[in-house]
Amino acid sequence: MSNKEIDKKEKLVRNIAFSCHPAKESLPPLVQTMLKWTMKNKISARLSPTMAKLVSMPELVFDDDYLRNQADIFVVLGGDGTILSAARDYAEYNLPIAGINLGHLGFMTLEDPKNAITALRRLKTGDYAVEPRMMLRTNVYRNGEKIYTGIGLNDVVIQKAPMLRVIKINVSISGNIINTYQGDGLIVSTPTGSTAYSLSAGGPIVPPWVNVMIICPLNSHMLSARPVIAADNETLTCRISCVHSIVELVIDGQANFKLLNNDIVEIIKAEETSHIVVFKERNFFNVLRKKMSWG
Repeated sequence: MSNKEIDKKEKLVRNIAFSCHPAKESLPPLVQTMLKWTMKNKISARLSPTMAKLVSMPELVFDDDYLRNQADIFVVLGGDGTILSAARDYAEYNLPIAGINLGHLGFMTLEDPKNAITALRRLKTGDYAVEPRMMLRTNVYRNGEKIYTGIGLNDVVIQKAPMLRVIKINVSISGNIINTYQGDGLIVSTPTGSTAYSLSAGGPIVPPWVNVMIICPLNSHMLSARPVIAADNETLTCRISCVHSIVELVIDGQANFKLLNNDIVEIIKAEETSHIVVFKERNFFNVLRKKMSWG
């Protein structure tokens, strides 16, 4: 494992903020089990509003002060999508995020529910490492005015609605025009997002410690269109031409904003960084081989 992949600083966990996927039937029993363990081990536990409602414990809802000054770690129950949501919503608090996988692939999660208590034990004793993960800041300009801004951990997608005409996206890297892509749209992903939508569109897989931006066209009507990798200190500028189509900007497959003709989308490395908790024996390429069912 590369030394660049992880922050090897260990920290004993005494205060845990929990969050969860809002619609998992198995959650209440799992949450109760984890809360009993935290109480038995004299660990402070606070819950997101959704989780507190699920287990009828409103007195445990965390607040801004707890996240900023007390919480040592953020434990998320769900799949990668739940982690992506937490990464965006709580990026300002700079907390390590540890995932218990209730989803499918679980690239960013630590353990399955059956091993949840084992994971908590390891967190309690500092037996973990933290991977810093680059995020993207996206700004939308219309008639020279900034009208939208958002951050994401996985990707930024500019896409047209189904059954409508192709759109054109003129892309520049730090003022240098690289191409005008014609097709269904464009994906700009982080290394974390390289194993998500970008991968299905033919983009490269990039280890999470290699900070770059991956530009990948969606169903391009140009044989010369290929993915391009830009350094993380560059500014990507995308001018949208979509007179006959409905176009959306989608961040992490979850947050969306409607774009209009001649809108300009600016994408840069965010000041915020996600911190994903991993166990020290984890190796990115081993995880990749397992999740992708590679021989």
